[in-house]
Amino acid sequence: MKKIAIIGAGVGGQIVANSLARSLRREIVKGEVEITVFDKSREYVLEAGLPLYVLGAFEEESLVYKKARLLDPKVKALLGDDGEVTRVDLKDRKIYTKPGKIYTYDYLVIAAGCGYDLSLVPGLEQDYHTYYVYNKAKELKELLHNFKGGTIVHLVAMLDVSIKCPIAPGKFSLVLDTYLRHVKHLAGRYKIIVATTTDHLHAQPEVNKALEERFRDHGLQYIYDFEPAQIDANEKVIVSTDGEKLKYDLLITVPPHRGPKFVAESGIGDPFSLIPADRYTLNYRKGKEHYDDVWVVGDVANFGASRSGSVAHYEAIVVSHNILNEIKGVGDRWLFYGETICPYYESLYVPAERGRAWIPIWTYGKNARPYVGNRWAWHILRVYYYNIPLTLRGLL
Repeated sequence: MKKIAIIGAGVGGQIVANSLARSLRREIVKGEVEITVFDKSREYVLEAGLPLYVLGAFEEESLVYKKARLLDPKVKALLGDDGEVTRVDLKDRKIYTKPGKIYTYDYLVIAAGCGYDLSLVPGLEQDYHTYYVYNKAKELKELLHNFKGGTIVHLVAMLDVSIKCPIAPGKFSLVLDTYLRHVKHLAGRYKIIVATTTDHLHAQPEVNKALEERFRDHGLQYIYDFEPAQIDANEKVIVSTDGEKLKYDLLITVPPHRGPKFVAESGIGDPFSLIPADRYTLNYRKGKEHYDDVWVVGDVANFGASRSGSVAHYEAIVVSHNILNEIKGVGDRWLFYGETICPYYESLYVPAERGRAWIPIWTYGKNARPYVGNRWAWHILRVYYYNIPLTLRGLL
C-alpha cells in the first residue's frame, strides 16, 4: 500500500488531499493507496475574508467550516489532538503525534501554515488587536463598531519573515476608511497611519503604486522603515528601533510571523521554523539535504513565493498532479512558476462607493500589470469567497 501523509488541512492541504482522493478513488477502495491528513484544528477559517468580516461586509457563517465536512470521505482525517504533529523524521519517514502514535508514509506533503510570535515586539501582547486571527477579528469588529474617532495606527510588524497576504495592510486600511467615513459617518474625526518595517506598501511595483495613489486620494498616511522596538500600552505609544515615537488611540497590528513548533523540534526548518524547498518542484531542500518524496506547500514554505491562499492553491495543484503521476507511473511532472493572485480592495460596497476592487496576478518572471480598481472585480471576488468550499474540494 502507498501511504500519502499530509500535515495541515488549510487551503493547500485540503486541495491536495481532495484532489488525490478523487483521482485515486479506485486505488483507495482496493486498499492500494491510503491518504491521511493531520491537523490540530477541527475548523477551517477563511482568513482572506476576515478583513471584510471585521467591517461588516462578510458574514460569519461564510468564514468558518468543519474540516471533516470539507475533506473527501475517502481521506483518513486525524483532527484535534489526534492530528497534532509533534515531530517529523524525514530520513525514516515517520510522523509523531501528540497522543504518542507514530505513522509512516511513502509520500509526505507539509502544508502546516505558519503562526505568530507576539513576544518579538515587547509590549504587543498588552495592546494586541488584529484581523489576522478569527477570535481577535471578532474583538476588533466590536472595537471599530464603538470607535468614536482618533488616530488609528496600523502596524505591520514584518520581522524577517514576509507576512501572509502581503496586500492585506494596504487594502484593509482603504476599506477601513470607507467604513469610518460612510458607515460610521466619522469624516474629519479620525486619522489612519500605516507604519511598516519595509520601504513599500507592497513589493510588486504596480500594486504599490496603486496603493500609494489611493492612500493619497483618501488622505491616509504611511511611514516606511519603521521597525517597532517596544509598545507602551499605557501611554499608547510605539517606539521604533531608531527612537521615533508614534502615538495612537487604536493600534491594529499585523503580528510577526513564525513557523510551527514541530518544524523546529524536528530540525527540518530554518531559524524561523519555516521550511526551505525548491521553488519550482516544491520538494524539500535544505542545503545539501533533499527529499524528493517530501513536498512543501503554503505559508510554511520559505523559498521566495508570497504567502497567500492563492499561492497554496496553485502549489497544491502541482503537488497533487506530481504525486498522482508518481503512483500511476506516468512520469511527467509539473513545475510551480510562482503563480500568485492577490485580491485588492479599494472601497466597500456602500451607497457612496459601490465597492471597487481588482485582482493583481504575477509569477516569478512577470510582475503584475498596471490596474485600476473597478466594481466588477468587487463582485467577482465576493463570489469567489462564497464558493471557497468548492476550491478546497479541488473543484475550482
